[in-house]
Amino acid sequence: MHSNGHMSRKDVWRERMLRSSYFFGAVVFHLLLFFFLAALVVLKSPPPPPADEFRPFMVKLTPPTVSPPVGSAAVNAPQPKPQLVMTTATPPSLITTIHSTFAVDVANVMARMNSEIDLPLPRGSGAASSSGHDSGDLGNGYGTGNGDGFVGTLYDLKQTPDHKPTDIAENDQELGDAFVDPNWPGSMATQQGLKLLRSFVSNWDMSLLDDYFKAPNTLSAVQICVPLTPSVNAPQAFQVEGTVRARRWIVIYNAKVIAPVTGRFRFVGFADDFMVVRVDGQNVLDASLRGEELDPNANTDEDVGMGPEHQPLHCGKWIQLDAGVSLNMQVLIGEGPGGLSCFLLMIQQEGVATVKGDYPVFQLQDAPVPEISPDFTFSKTKTIFHMFP
Repeated sequence: MHSNGHMSRKDVWRERMLRSSYFFGAVVFHLLLFFFLAALVVLKSPPPPPADEFRPFMVKLTPPTVSPPVGSAAVNAPQPKPQLVMTTATPPSLITTIHSTFAVDVANVMARMNSEIDLPLPRGSGAASSSGHDSGDLGNGYGTGNGDGFVGTLYDLKQTPDHKPTDIAENDQELGDAFVDPNWPGSMATQQGLKLLRSFVSNWDMSLLDDYFKAPNTLSAVQICVPLTPSVNAPQAFQVEGTVRARRWIVIYNAKVIAPVTGRFRFVGFADDFMVVRVDGQNVLDASLRGEELDPNANTDEDVGMGPEHQPLHCGKWIQLDAGVSLNMQVLIGEGPGGLSCFLLMIQQEGVATVKGDYPVFQLQDAPVPEISPDFTFSKTKTIFHMFP
């Protein structure tokens, strides 16, 4: 029995060990299967959402809106002169879990961008070469250096011929790089400038301009049609941008003209800031901004429609012109505080139907008419006077 009992216990343990090995193997197998399936789940699961979500803000360039914008201070009443405006859309949201003390002054950045923006020169009206017109080479509105047409001369009222400041300059810094005169229109320099120009157009005595800097180069323009563009374009056109800053300058154009037909005509125009037209010794239009008129007696108080910059057009008195008769014609245009400039000279013939606000452009040769400003559209018809040979 002892022997049988011993064998019996051995068999029992052997059986227990065998069963234990089965159990242990099953446990190991299930553990391996669990980890395998877990790994598959982890690898195939989508990535977690990003901690930071950034929605970009937008920068929008808006063209010179003028309400009323004006190369001076809108209408040159005590309103600031419009400039090219850059606005930013408000950022929708910025979601982040990152904390930082870094901050950006968006207003300051945009102001810097606005002050440093470089606008391309427009390709608008001007003069053509004597061989004809090339619509791609018409200058920036003030004329080109060759061809027949109005002969234009630029004067800088801020400085003398030897580059000393005049009483029409605020101070020595007036000859610097400031974009717009912040003291316009109430400064003494402004009043001195208006006094000089009003005296000049009373008799067009060129000796009154002897004390002011005169650009050495002249330009030739077949029309007075300058799109709404930065005032610095005029000094650039006359190649004196390094000497003449973008305000308190004038350009005087001269030509001998002949009316295409006999009849009664009147000039219609717009200027930001100054324009006076003289024919045969008589001022026949003052299209200067209201408040800056140089000879308002040249005009007729009549509503002839709206012009560029949401400003009214001005019309002169009717004058009799005879075909075949040569007439001396002068046009003065000018800028006050700087910023933006715009000039447009049109003409209306009595008895010829026109739409209010839409009159033929006055030209001395057939030339393309540029876009004047985004807020002003017209048919761009033309009336071409002949040049005296």
